[in-house]
This record gives sequence, structure tokens and C-alpha cells, in this order.
Amino acid sequence: MENGLALFDEGEKITKISFIVVAVLGIIKGAIGIFSGSVSLQAQAVDSLTDLVSLVAVYAGLRLSRRPPNERFSYGYYKVETLVSLLVAVVILATGSFMLFESGRRIIDPRPVADPVVVMGAAGLSIPVLLYLARSMRKVGEDINSKAVQSQSEDFMTDAYSSGVVLVGVVGSWVGYPVVEGLAGALISVLIIRVGLVLSWGGLLVLLDAVENPDALLDVKRLAESVHGVVEAKHIRMRRSGPFCLGEVTILVPEGLDVDKAHRLSHLVEDKVREGVPRLESLMVHIEPMEHENQLIALPVVDDAGLNSRVSEHFGTAPFYIFVDIDSDGIQRWYTRENPAIGLERKRGITVADMLVGEDATVLLSDELGEGPFHLLRDSFVSTYSVEAGSSVRDALDQYMQNELSLRLDGGKNDEKKV
Repeated sequence: MENGLALFDEGEKITKISFIVVAVLGIIKGAIGIFSGSVSLQAQAVDSLTDLVSLVAVYAGLRLSRRPPNERFSYGYYKVETLVSLLVAVVILATGSFMLFESGRRIIDPRPVADPVVVMGAAGLSIPVLLYLARSMRKVGEDINSKAVQSQSEDFMTDAYSSGVVLVGVVGSWVGYPVVEGLAGALISVLIIRVGLVLSWGGLLVLLDAVENPDALLDVKRLAESVHGVVEAKHIRMRRSGPFCLGEVTILVPEGLDVDKAHRLSHLVEDKVREGVPRLESLMVHIEPMEHENQLIALPVVDDAGLNSRVSEHFGTAPFYIFVDIDSDGIQRWYTRENPAIGLERKRGITVADMLVGEDATVLLSDELGEGPFHLLRDSFVSTYSVEAGSSVRDALDQYMQNELSLRLDGGKNDEKKV
């Protein structure tokens, strides 16, 4: 957020520059338009005046958006920027309507333009200047994700196009068809009104918390579920507040996850999503326990006999590990892996723990568990439970499903760590 607010400096800078340039252009167009009787140039001068009002509003909006949240505005003042963009759109609509009215009068009562060369010079000079302002403001608006600055950029682009139409109209008047200028002014007006309608609709959607990019919801789900320990991400909501986005997501975690681990997991999810979703100012993470659904349970066993295998009394030196996939309907499938730590002299427990994490196990049922592997599994959000050595895998799973096993609080032997 701090980087985004720092970028507001660029928005304020280009707004100030634009104000000065537009003021100079407006004075020139107004003076020449009155002197020559060119209704299209007069309309552009009026448009420049409304641009000045819009620029003041944009600047004020950017300044207000930087204010920190307080007791009354706990989410900050970011939506002031959106309100300003809506104001700019209304000004554009009013300008287009006025220009359309004046152009209609000129179509009904066409008059030749005095000193058309000077009028064409003023219109021609403004085109590259307005195009430069439009492109500069668009770049800054995209950088800071500001609707108000982007709206002003669209307004400048429309002004540049309208200056081109003014040239066509004045040339028509010059060669003896003064009605062309009125028609040119009417065309400019319609373009301006269209821009105003598009910008108004966009501003209203933001104020109504509409989702601008539905794909962003899928990105949040994908990123949240990529964090180890998150079973599923759902109930995802996002809304725009000025240049930033605010979001919510509910994550399902293994049942029995303690408060400290759940808190750490929520921060991991928030950091992961904020890294992958631009302009996400905050993400509220809600946590719900997963009630024995879609769990992968690992057990150390002495033989490879499927669900009839016997639980080993050792964690690091058990010959095999069986992985059982269960959901609300019970056991779905199982498979066996040879212990990768067999033959190692050191770090057997850590090696096995790494394998369990790599297999995406969510629960470990074992008779003993060393301190190192316990902490590694805990930090990887694998829940560990004590089970009696010699029990069959089927019996151990039944005990787990009936909540008869003890959740480990630290490493050690089964008979020492019952809770």
C-alpha cells in the first residue's frame, strides 16, 4: 500500500502539468473562437474550462485518497477517487450536451468562419499537445490504478479527436460549406457524450462493488490452495476501493489445527495471495475446520499388507509407509511407499518427514515421533496423532475417525505424550 500511495505523487504531478497546459489552450481557443465566430472552437474552449474543473477534482481526490483510515472511515478514503472519476464523467456528459446544442444551432443557422487559417492553427496545435497529455495520464493512471486519472486521460483523447474534427469543419466552411462546421461540432459532441456514458457506468460499477475481473477470484483460489495446509479455498469476495482492492477468502484446514498454527497459516495465505494479485491492499482470511473430508493419512508400518498392515513402533526406521485417502464417505484408496530413510545413519526422521510433506499428507498416525520431525510436520500443517504400535491400519483409522486418538503436543513416545 505504501508503494501505491507513493505513486500518487506521479498522479498529482501530471495533474498539475495538465492544468497549466489546458488553461493556456483554453484561453487561446476561447479568444480565437470568439474573434472568428467558430462555434466548434468555442465549444472546445468550453470543454477546456470543464477539463480544468475536472483536473481540480482529480487532484483533490488523489490528495484525499492518501489520508489514513480513522474511526469514522475505517477503510480509508480510497473511494473518494472513484467519486471524483464519476464527477469527471458527469462533467464530460454536460460538456457534450452543451456542445451538441450549440452545434445544432449552427447547423440550422450556418455562418462562415472568419480567419479560418488562425482557427485551423489553434486546432492543429492542440492535437499533439492533447495526445501527449492523454498518453501521459493513461500511463500514470494505469501505474497507480486510478480510475479518476484514467477517466481524465480518456477525456483528453476525445479532445484530441475533436480538434481533428474541428479542422475538417473549418476547412468545409472555408471552401463554402459553413454547415460542415456545425456537423463537425455535432459529431464531436456525440463522441464526448459516449465517453461520458462509458466512464459513468464504470464508476457506478466500482461504487456498487462489482467484480471487474472475475478471473481474479480464480487467481485468489489458486494461490490460497497452493499454500501447504490449505485443503480448499471458497467464499472468495473482492471489491475495489479507489486504486486498491479489498478481499475475503475462507480456507478449509485440517480439523484439530491449533490457534497458533491457524494464525500462521492465515498470514501465509494472505502473503501468497497479495504477491500474486496486483493492488490487493488487504485480504481477510476466515478459517473453517475440515471435518474428516479429503484427508491423506500416513502411518509407518512393518509390512506391506494394505489395510491389514501393522503399525510400526518406529518413525524413522519403519520399512514402509502407507497412505490412506479418506473423505466423508470413508476410505477411498491407499498406496504404500518404501521408507526413503532406510540405510541412512543420520536424519532419518527428517527424511521421512520431508517425504510425508512431499506426498501432501495431512495427518500422521504413529507410535513415536522425534522432536525434529514433529516440529517440521507441525510447521507444514500436518496434524500428528498417537496410535498404539502393533495395531492394524484398519483399526487405527477407525479410532481416528471416531476421535479416539490423542493429538500430539510435542514429539516423543506414544505412552509418554497422551493428551
